[in-house]
Amino acid sequence: MVGLFNKNKPQQKLRKFIKEKKYAEALKYSVNLEKDEKYRNDTDIAFIIGTIHFLKGDIEKTLSYMNKVLEIAEYDIDALVLKASILAGMKNKKGVIECCDKIKEIDPKNTTMQKILYQFNEL
Repeated sequence: MVGLFNKNKPQQKLRKFIKEKKYAEALKYSVNLEKDEKYRNDTDIAFIIGTIHFLKGDIEKTLSYMNKVLEIAEYDIDALVLKASILAGMKNKKGVIECCDKIKEIDPKNTTMQKILYQFNEL
């Protein structure tokens, strides 16, 4: 039971940094996590790190982390949605459609995906 309430989980620590808007500290902390074999292929950590880069405005690094998540978990809806949103902003029609097609396979009624496609078609 003790493990369920462990406050020292890396994901929780990263989320706390985000909540406090301590992005630089979060990225410093994440460097050691990525070196640790235990967390190297952790999709939650990769997604959170990618989100930090997104919040800092680094789209290329965000895409890199979303691609890492999708290499491990091809149908991760959160990563697909974030990637599709970024690609829509970059006007990358092929990429948006690929992401949205995968989302449709899992959750055809996903409202975020529908909004992305609608907004993309409005551009």
